[in-house]
Amino acid sequence: MDNYKVIKRLGKGAQGAVFLVEHKQQNKQYVLKKVECNDESEANKAFMEAMALKELQHRSVCGYREFFVQWEKEESAMFVCIVMDHYKLGDLEKVLKQKRDKKENIEELIIKKWLGQIVEALVFVHKKGIIHRDLKPSNIFMKEDLSICLGDFGVATVMGDARTKTRTTVGSMNWMAPEVLEKPYDERSDVWSAGCILLEMATCGRLMKQEIAQKLFEIKNDPQVLEQVLEDIQKQKYSADLVSLIRIMLRRNFKQRPTAVELLDLPYIQDCLVLCDSELAEKKKKKQSSNQEKKPVPKDQGVPPVLSFIRENINNDGSVRDALEYLAALTKQEGITVTDDGKRLIAKAMNANLKDLHIQIAACNVLNNLIISADPDDALYSKEIIKQVYLAMKTHSAEAALQQVACSLLMAFSSNEQAAEVIGESGGIQEVLAAMRSFPGNATLVATCCNALWSLAVNEKNSKILAEEKGLQDVYNAMVTHADHVDLIEAASAAMLSLSMEDDNLEYLGNLDCVGLLLSAIETHKKEAKVVKNACMALASLVEPDEESAYKVLNNDRDGVNVAGIPIIKEVYTQHRDNAEVVENICTLFMELTEYEDIRDELQALGIDGILKEVQKRYKENGDVMAPCEAALAKLGGGKVKSRPISARNRKS
Repeated sequence: MDNYKVIKRLGKGAQGAVFLVEHKQQNKQYVLKKVECNDESEANKAFMEAMALKELQHRSVCGYREFFVQWEKEESAMFVCIVMDHYKLGDLEKVLKQKRDKKENIEELIIKKWLGQIVEALVFVHKKGIIHRDLKPSNIFMKEDLSICLGDFGVATVMGDARTKTRTTVGSMNWMAPEVLEKPYDERSDVWSAGCILLEMATCGRLMKQEIAQKLFEIKNDPQVLEQVLEDIQKQKYSADLVSLIRIMLRRNFKQRPTAVELLDLPYIQDCLVLCDSELAEKKKKKQSSNQEKKPVPKDQGVPPVLSFIRENINNDGSVRDALEYLAALTKQEGITVTDDGKRLIAKAMNANLKDLHIQIAACNVLNNLIISADPDDALYSKEIIKQVYLAMKTHSAEAALQQVACSLLMAFSSNEQAAEVIGESGGIQEVLAAMRSFPGNATLVATCCNALWSLAVNEKNSKILAEEKGLQDVYNAMVTHADHVDLIEAASAAMLSLSMEDDNLEYLGNLDCVGLLLSAIETHKKEAKVVKNACMALASLVEPDEESAYKVLNNDRDGVNVAGIPIIKEVYTQHRDNAEVVENICTLFMELTEYEDIRDELQALGIDGILKEVQKRYKENGDVMAPCEAALAKLGGGKVKSRPISARNRKS
C-alpha cells in the first residue's frame, strides 16, 4: 500500500472493500480491492495463484497491475490486495441502469459487438485454464472507445470461498449457473452467466432491475419462464438468431451447454466477432473457401465414386454441397445403399462444414433416406452420427428447414433403444424443444417435433428429461395453437400420452387442464381414427392416477361453458365402432373411469354399460378389446373379471 494513496472508498461488500487509489509515482488512478483471508498461509497460497492473472494480457480482459499480501493491525487480519485498471465510464451495470431509467432498448448491433468481445475474452481466459465464476454486469467495464472488457477475476476465481472469509453475495447468485453451488462445474458455467448478461441487455428497455433479477432466479428451475421472456424479446424486434442464442447459452444442464470455444461455431457469434474485429472471426477461412473452385460431381456411376469425391474434397464446401445434394436424390431410389464407412464419412463432412447450412440439410436428407432400411446395429445409430445431427440443429437453430429434416432424423433414430438414450444424454431432446419454441407457428415442424418427443419419451430417462424441461407445456401450446391441424394433434396426443406416464408431470397436467384439451381434440377431429385413438388413451392415462381428471372427463369447464365429455366419447365410438384399436382405447378409458365408485352411477345413467355390452358381442374373439371392456362391465355390475387388465399407464398407444 506504500505506493498508493487512497482517494476514496468505492464500496464494500461480502467480497471485500474497494478503493479508488492513485499511484504516487505514476500519478495514475487505479482500483484496489482488498479481500480478507483466513490466515497467512492461505493468503500466500491465494497470492501465488493470483500472480497467474497478471498473464491475462488481452484487449477484452481488464488489466491487473499488482497483487500483494498485507497484514493490517487495526483489523488484526490478513488481506490480499488486487490492483486493477480504473475505468472512468464505469461498467455495464451503469449502462443498463441508464437504459432502464429511459425505458430504452439497446440496439442489437451494439449488443452483438459487446457479445463478440465477451466471447473473445472467455475463449482467451478459458484456454488459460481460468474460470471467472462471478461474471455479471458490474464486472464488465466500459472503455473510452465504448468497447468492453471483462474484469474482477481475482476474487471468485483465485480466492475461492474455501480460502477466504468471503461468500458469494445474493446479488451474484442471479448470474451464477445452476450447477455452481451443487455440482462440479467447468467453463460452461461462465457461458451461463454470459447468457444471463445477454438476456439483461435484451430486456433492459422493458424490465427493471428487480424484475430481471426475479426472472434470472426463476429460469434456473423453470425453462418456460425463459420462453416467456424470449417471446417478449422477439416482440421488441430483436432477431430470432439472438433469441436462439440466449436459449442455447441458458441450457440448465451444463453438459448440454456449449463452451465458449464451441460458441465460435455459431454463425451469429461469428457475425459478432466480425463486428468487433476479432482475430477469432473466420473471415480469412471464408475468403479462402469461397475462392476454391468447385469440382464436378461424378454422376451416373453409383454411390462409391461420390463418396470418394466427398473424401477428396471434404474442405471444399461447394463441392461437398453439390455431392451431398446429388447423393440425397440418389438414395431416394429403391435399392441404393451406402456402407457404414460411407455413413461415417457423411458425418465427417457435416462436421468439417458445420457452418454451411445447405451441407447440413443435404446430409440430413441422405441419412433420412438411408435410415428407412437400417438394421438395428447400423452405423446410423452410432453416437458419432447422432452427435452431428444435434450439432447441426444447435449451430443453425434459427433455420426452420434444417430443424425439420434433423427432427425427422432424431425421430427415426429414437426407434432404436440405444440411440434414443444417446439422444437424451447428448442434449437432443433440448434441441427438439428449442425447435418447437423457435418456430411455434410452423405446424409441420411442430408436428414432427411432437412425433420425436413421443418416440423419445418411451425411454424412461428421456421422459424425466422432458419433465425437467417442462416439455409438456410445449406440447400443450402446440395443441392450442394448431387445434385444426390433424397430423399435429395426432402426434401431440401421442406425446401427451408418453408424458403422462412420468409422475413428475401429473400436477402440471392437471394445472394445464390437459383433459379439456384432449376432449376438444377428439370433438374437433372426431372422424380421424388416429386422433381419437391417441387422445382416448392419453385421457385414460390421466384418469388412472387422478380422480380430479376423471371428474373433468364427465364435466369440463371450457371458456366458461360446461362441456360433458362422455357424450363426445359415445359419439366417436359410434363413428369408429368397427376400428378395433380405437374401440380398445375407448374401453380402456371407461375401465379407468369405473375405478371411481362415485362416477359409476353417472356412467350407467349415460348408457355406457350398453356400449360395453355391444362391444362384448362385436369383439368377443379379440382379447385386447375384451380385457378392458369386461373389466369396465364388471365394475358397472354387468359381469365378473378374473383379474384387472394392464392399466392405461402401463400400455403403449
